[in-house]
Amino acid sequence: MIRSATLTDIESITDIYNEAILEGGLTGDLEPLSADNRLEWYLGHQERYTIFVKVVDAAVVGYVAISPYRKGRDAFSEICEISYYVARKFRGRGLGKELVLHAIEYARRSDFASMLAMVLGCNQRSIDFLIGFGFSVLGRLPNAARIDGEHVDHVYLTRSICP
Repeated sequence: MIRSATLTDIESITDIYNEAILEGGLTGDLEPLSADNRLEWYLGHQERYTIFVKVVDAAVVGYVAISPYRKGRDAFSEICEISYYVARKFRGRGLGKELVLHAIEYARRSDFASMLAMVLGCNQRSIDFLIGFGFSVLGRLPNAARIDGEHVDHVYLTRSICP
């Protein structure tokens, strides 16, 4: 089941995100974040910007966020940013695919014109995954991030949402 995230999901969302941080190469954050940090992030995803969670056996095992691009700059209000994470032990089951498809459909219903994803260049699996959903590489910032002592690119992917 996929549903809108609630305040009671913050701990699970934090755990999933922190697992990705500790795994390395999946996010630009390098140190685990607090639940208070994720609560503040959650509160910034109200109304049009939102978070959906994937629930398996009553447990949150993944999430997808639709975030503002260039928050506060209304000229960019037709673009949203997508980010998604699935707990390691639940990867490879198609749950990420369900979350991304749900987010794309939500973005379409919410009148976004396009969706943007920003992925570390060392995360080729995610880049390929998004290309499979019709995203294309828009560009990259060379050597923009330092992960485990190595410089990696920050890759920008985009997808049209309009029918």
